[in-house]
Amino acid sequence: MAWRLYALDVSRLEGMAGEAFSGATVWEEGYPASFQPLEEPWEARRADPVPWPEPLYFVDGRERVEAVLSDGRRLALLGCVAAGAVVYQQGNMRLLETRVRRVGVGLEEALRLGELVYEPLPLEGPPSPGDVLTALQEGLRKARTLLEEKLAGALTGGLLVVDGPVRLRRQGPVLGYIKTHWARYLPEDREALLSTLKPGERTPMFRVRRKGQELASWYLRLPLTPEGVRPPESGLLRVETPLQGDFGALADLSLSLFPALASHPVKDPRAPQNLLPVGGLERELARRMGSREVVARILARHQDDLGGG
Repeated sequence: MAWRLYALDVSRLEGMAGEAFSGATVWEEGYPASFQPLEEPWEARRADPVPWPEPLYFVDGRERVEAVLSDGRRLALLGCVAAGAVVYQQGNMRLLETRVRRVGVGLEEALRLGELVYEPLPLEGPPSPGDVLTALQEGLRKARTLLEEKLAGALTGGLLVVDGPVRLRRQGPVLGYIKTHWARYLPEDREALLSTLKPGERTPMFRVRRKGQELASWYLRLPLTPEGVRPPESGLLRVETPLQGDFGALADLSLSLFPALASHPVKDPRAPQNLLPVGGLERELARRMGSREVVARILARHQDDLGGG
C-alpha cells in the first residue's frame, strides 16, 4: 500500500518531544524525598570572577516535523534534525561545525522526494494506537540527540556547554543549562531561596540522579533589564554537571560564564536565558535546515513519488 501525505500543517505536533510538560509543574522522580544538598549552609553564593577556559564549546540542536504520512494502516513522520557547535578561543567566538539530516521515522527504506532525501528510522517496537504521534516525535528527538552526541564526541579538550540536561558522555568537563522549570527538585523550604537570588548569585549545589547518572546541580540568576514586569523565574537557570572532578569549581565558573553570555530582549524574546552563542547557532541551524514553506511545496509537488510502504 502506498504512502500518502497525511498532514503538511503539523504545527500542532510541534513541541511534543521537546519539553516533557506544557504547563503543569511536576516533581522530578524521587524528589523532594531524596533531596541531598552538596553544600551547606543553604544560602545564596557568589564567586570571584575567573577567566573562561579555552577552548570553550557550545553545542545545540534543532528538530522540525515536516510532514506526516499514512498508508492507511500506519503513520510515518518526515522530519529534519540539525546540530551545531560554536567555539570560543583566543578571545573570539566562531561557528565550528553544523550537521543536518532528514529522517523518516517509521520508514524502512530511504525516501527521495525531489531534492529531499529522508533516511529511514524504524520505530523501536510498535507503539500503542493512542501513542503513535508521541512515539514518532520521540524518534525524531532521539535522532537530534544522536546528532548532537556525534558532534560533541569530536570536540577535544576544553569545556563543553550544552543547551539542556547533560545526557551525553565525554572525556572532559561539561555543563548543561535548563531554561524552563516544569520539574521541581527542591523541597519547599529550600525552594524559597530561588526568589531571593540576585543576578550573579547561585544556590548551593545539590545531587541529581537520572537514569544511572549522578550529577551536581544548582540554580543561578542572570542579569535582568530594569524595565518590564517579570515572573519570579525570569533569568533563572538550572545548571548541572556530572558528579566527578572539581564540579565545585565549575559551579563558581558558571557565575562568570552565563551572566556574561545572557541575551537581551531587544534581540531575543527568550532573553536572558537564551545565551548569545546558542541563539546565534539556532538561527544558523534554521537557515541550513531550509524554509518550512519551501519544503512543504516540494513535498506537495512530489506527492506521487511516495511509492509503496
